Amino acid sequence: MKDLDFGIDIAAPRERVWDCMFDPLAYRDWTRAFAEGSYYEGVWATGRRLRFLDPQGFGMEAVVDEALPHERLSLRLIGEIKEGRPVAGSPLVKAPAHERYVFTATPRDGTHLAVHLQSWDDGFTDFLQTTWPQALQRLKTIAETPT
Repeated sequence: MKDLDFGIDIAAPRERVWDCMFDPLAYRDWTRAFAEGSYYEGVWATGRRLRFLDPQGFGMEAVVDEALPHERLSLRLIGEIKEGRPVAGSPLVKAPAHERYVFTATPRDGTHLAVHLQSWDDGFTDFLQTTWPQALQRLKTIAETPT
């Protein structure tokens, strides 16, 4: 397993950053860095399952281990999805990867968003190190844009 950490300061309150990160339409926007047309199915609540997919039906399945709105969210990635179906024998079934998002208030009503990933070192690390900063920058733009 490999640990990766990313963070960004956003000039918006934690509630706004949280809402922009997990709103279905905003999610499609800021996750374009990973795959154009990315979306999720499910509910961002403790104990619930989520599926993260691209338009071709490839992606990941996760369980929300902890969801404290506007504070932190932890996911356990439990499987891969190909063409809309779970992949039998995925290494994630035996050793799930983890993601954690922490929203910390900063002075002047801002937010520091910290992202911690624990994943397989399967050649995907370079992709994540490039795309996560791009995705966070897009999330920052969305959250800082007045509604």
